[in-house]
Amino acid sequence: MDDQFSFHLTEDEKDQVNQAIQVLATVLEPKLMTLTPEERKELPKMGDKTVAFVEKAVEYGQEYPQYMPAFIDVPEATADFEAVKAIRTYFTQLERITNELDDSMILAGSEAYSASLSIYKVLKNAATMGQPGAEEAVAELANRFPRGKRKAAPENI
Repeated sequence: MDDQFSFHLTEDEKDQVNQAIQVLATVLEPKLMTLTPEERKELPKMGDKTVAFVEKAVEYGQEYPQYMPAFIDVPEATADFEAVKAIRTYFTQLERITNELDDSMILAGSEAYSASLSIYKVLKNAATMGQPGAEEAVAELANRFPRGKRKAAPENI
């Protein structure tokens, strides 16, 4: 078996990671919003291609306040844009880490599952040879692979 991944954290490292996550949650969560799927769907989105447009429009709103109607709050739009820039910076850093965590979890899970399938096959062979304990182990592990009801073989008339 090809083992590509090995992951071990000391207790101190685990504590550091958990503390860092707790700090992020404590500092950011009170300032962040949660949207419903419907709200997310209905809001206009500012993607990467729109950032330059928004930045320029906000600058022009500040430069030409005399043209702005009362319903456009340019200082609030400026604050919102600054928030986007700050949040995007954090998000980009965290997204890279979460992608690496996800990839590592997939790889470690794949390796563990592949090894487990091999263990199961070895135990099945041991059970067919009457090795002590193997049959019980196979019976317990076999629960992972429930068999559906098989149709009876058609009878030849």
